[in-house]
Amino acid sequence: MKQIKKRRRVLRIGNPVGFSIFCLLVLALVAGLYVGISWAVKSGPAVVKAMRTAVQEEVLATPTVEPSPTPEEGLLPTATPTPNVDAPALGTPAASTPSPVPSAYVSAPPMGNITSPFYGQVIGLDPCRDGKSKFTSEAEYNLAYANNLKRYLEAQGATVILSRTNTSGSLSNEERAAIFKSAGCTAVIRLMCNHINGKTSACYAIASKGNKAYGQAIIDSYVAATGMKKQNGKGNGLETDSDSVSERCGCPCVLLILGNWDNSTDKTNLQDEVFMDRMNEGIATGLLSALGLSEPAAPPTESIE
Repeated sequence: MKQIKKRRRVLRIGNPVGFSIFCLLVLALVAGLYVGISWAVKSGPAVVKAMRTAVQEEVLATPTVEPSPTPEEGLLPTATPTPNVDAPALGTPAASTPSPVPSAYVSAPPMGNITSPFYGQVIGLDPCRDGKSKFTSEAEYNLAYANNLKRYLEAQGATVILSRTNTSGSLSNEERAAIFKSAGCTAVIRLMCNHINGKTSACYAIASKGNKAYGQAIIDSYVAATGMKKQNGKGNGLETDSDSVSERCGCPCVLLILGNWDNSTDKTNLQDEVFMDRMNEGIATGLLSALGLSEPAAPPTESIE
């Protein structure tokens, strides 16, 4: 006789009772989803806004705690800024900066005796020869004469412009003239020794036709102060000629031949400091005479606003 096995009851869709229960579960799930979605759509934005406001209020309400200094550090005093007394007031236009002039050619402002007739005069000194000249040793002494005369004239209140301050470079006559013209020189003196065959001791000056009186005054005063002799055949020590410097510098110009570098007596004198002082006095006196500077120039006055 066969043994009858008990079968486990399984809820089947085909069973009316099971199908009914399944339908109820599906309807409950759909209803739950509908209610949840409806609530989220209706109340979701308000909930998000409330949460955001709560977070912001929490952040603002939380005080910021500054770290306390340790005993070793101590409390540092608060520095008080120092006002800049040189700062311009608001709205003040910035002052324009003048274009710099090469320092090699600039003299110090007038610092000498304001009662001197040289006060306020701008004198150009051109030490002839330069680094490219075959007479390099003479070029150095020409520069030494110019520097010595520069100091002398500045002590009298003049402003002195040098065409060069060393012997390494080379300047054309046109460049030298441009320096003096741009500086507004009152007068120019070119200083040079000479190499004369025959070893004679002599000096003379060279000036253009328009500057003959100026040149004659310089050479006459130079001879009177130094005791030098004027070179023969130069018409009272003055030769009439011109070059690019005298033509383009914009003021009276003379080339003063200080002496004969090939003459032993002249060469010794031209390297002697006492003789140089007499040279300075003679040239300065000649300048006063040539320029008609018998009265002191009026010192500059500052305008009062």
